[in-house]
Amino acid sequence: MNKSQVALEFLATYAWAFIILATTISALYYFGVFDFSKYLPQDCTFPSQFKCADFSLKPAEIRMRLLNNIGEDVHVSSLQITNDAVPPISCTPPAEFDWAHGTEKDIVFTSCTGAGYIPDVRAELKVLMGYYAMNTPSHPVHLINGKINGKVLSS
Repeated sequence: MNKSQVALEFLATYAWAFIILATTISALYYFGVFDFSKYLPQDCTFPSQFKCADFSLKPAEIRMRLLNNIGEDVHVSSLQITNDAVPPISCTPPAEFDWAHGTEKDIVFTSCTGAGYIPDVRAELKVLMGYYAMNTPSHPVHLINGKINGKVLSS
């Protein structure tokens, strides 16, 4: 009888300790102590033809500064930005433009709204850009994909 009582008291004592430990860890997680995404670097990745020099994510605006490394002048015919959220982000893209080789260009998407694009939260955005070389007579359109991963500023 005494052996079973000692075993039951042992289990009950450690069960309470486990419940307290689980509650403490849950509270720390809830308050963001274990939110490791805030320590991840922000990055902007494009193929080598267009180097991403800088970017910023604001509540209704996305800015990118890209460098034309293709080796010739191009005409950018389309720009799109999206994410995997439902509904996806929706932005007004910039108009078509000509772009000289070796120059940087600021590309600004305005009126951005949609799920997954919230101030003070990390966003992973996909950029699709269509362009063609101005010296090529048939103007075949090439598509490249870029990616922006960063925190949306609060103001």
